[in-house]
Amino acid sequence: MKKRVIWQDVVLMIGGFIFAPSLIVSIVNHTEIPIATSLPTALVLTAFVVCMFTLKLKLAALANVLTAVCWYVLFIMAL
Repeated sequence: MKKRVIWQDVVLMIGGFIFAPSLIVSIVNHTEIPIATSLPTALVLTAFVVCMFTLKLKLAALANVLTAVCWYVLFIMAL
């Protein structure tokens, strides 16, 4: 039985892979992001990853893990 990839997984994955590189630019340029923005965003994205994974949206979960990691890095840089 061939496993199908649902279109929502692909759309959410593409969005996640667009967000992560834009955040990498902020990390490399040492852009100052407020803690009040970076930590809540990272935590919410982590919750989204768990939800996506439990819905079997594995591609989207992977892309959003990368985005969440970028936000955690920005949070650590802001400390």
